[in-house]
Amino acid sequence: MSNYLFLVNVGDDIVSSVNISKFISNRRASSSEAINFKLGVYTQTKYSINWKKLDEVYFDGLNNIQLKSSDYNLEIGELAVVIPCSINLELKDNLRKLPKPLIRKVDSSPISERAAISFKRGGALSSYQGDFPFQMSTIKGNFLSFDSLTSNSQTGVINKLILINIFSQELTEKKKYSLYMANSITKKNIKKQSYCQNSAAIMGFDCLQDLPSVFYSKDTLGLPIFISYHKELSSNLSVEHSHPPSEFFFGESKFMGHQLLKKKWLTLLK
Repeated sequence: MSNYLFLVNVGDDIVSSVNISKFISNRRASSSEAINFKLGVYTQTKYSINWKKLDEVYFDGLNNIQLKSSDYNLEIGELAVVIPCSINLELKDNLRKLPKPLIRKVDSSPISERAAISFKRGGALSSYQGDFPFQMSTIKGNFLSFDSLTSNSQTGVINKLILINIFSQELTEKKKYSLYMANSITKKNIKKQSYCQNSAAIMGFDCLQDLPSVFYSKDTLGLPIFISYHKELSSNLSVEHSHPPSEFFFGESKFMGHQLLKKKWLTLLK
């Protein structure tokens, strides 16, 4: 399955980066160990429905490429979508829809096309292996996530949910949407954060006051990243990527359970 990667400005002097390798993570012994491709970097500003090319990056003899959000002067909440693509693909300066990312397989062996997505603040760095699947970017959908990764009750710790939303298809207008945080027992909304398509919704919350909670949007789907750091320490940073509700289920009923769970909760949440 092909995927996008991304950079995001989340504020508070936190720099995001992606590290991408040309080596194949799993292959047959007789297959090539690496694949030659390039990276297109595009962004869509708050008021535009067009994608603007920020960069076109080649490996140029290197085995790995690192891109940083600080390289592209992004506004807070603005995304830069990183697209692995064929060397011969013409990347225009402006696009109405994003090209499908290159599938980086060299044979029938299954591979992971993820990359190291990192966040750095001061002397602290935290990362995970991630992506944004192309298939996920073709639908608007909805979003639901629980607070299992937000149980930090230390005083002085700042917590943020970063909801990454990428819609690769053509837009006719730019709309504003809402990300909510609700009490999972009373089902009453605690917080609301506005965002637009192809951006990151950034919601701060207090684990000492706001839990137990559930995060949701009835407008778009998204990839949730939880970031925690101590406001007085530059050597403290935690990054967690929440799994979708389907991870609560196993076997053939996995996606059916996912659908039922989201339908039930999104009906209860106003």
